[in-house]
Amino acid sequence: MRVFPHISHLVAHDYKGATTARIAERAGVSIGSLYQYFPNLESLVAALVDRHAQGLLEVMDRALEGDDAAGLEGGLRTLIHAGLDMQRLDPALHRVLMEQLPNVDRLRRARDTSHRLTGLIEAFLCRHADQLAPGRQPALAAVVVETSLEAVAHRAVSDYPSAAEQQQLQDELYDLLRNYLTR
Repeated sequence: MRVFPHISHLVAHDYKGATTARIAERAGVSIGSLYQYFPNLESLVAALVDRHAQGLLEVMDRALEGDDAAGLEGGLRTLIHAGLDMQRLDPALHRVLMEQLPNVDRLRRARDTSHRLTGLIEAFLCRHADQLAPGRQPALAAVVVETSLEAVAHRAVSDYPSAAEQQQLQDELYDLLRNYLTR
């Protein structure tokens, strides 16, 4: 539905002032049409959460299946880059979605997304198990990698907005994860 760009903008930049009437008006659809798909603002935000999560999973899946992920080190760089890029797409929207998760009963879906991302990372690590440190378990390592990536990506976007700072954080995270995985 063509309302998503308008929902994203209003939620990211004026969540407290966002109403279904304003969203319908900005999208150029009648309020009745909007209510056919979304009975209230919470359902709109819930749809955004779901859409954002699906986009994240698709980006990560492509990153970990691409040619750059043929080796552990290249794949790790690609994974980190993709994770940071996802956070940079619309940091204001992402922040509001994270704040509103409990309000739209999507916290379980966010956890599910995290588990699915961990599964993608685990599959990647299993493909490169021969390059992991002896005794390193891909399943547990995937949890550490996904959690570290999420934490640093959130922090990088909110606290280190310059490209140079974010590149430095990306390099630091790469060193951290590479050393963890291979030593």
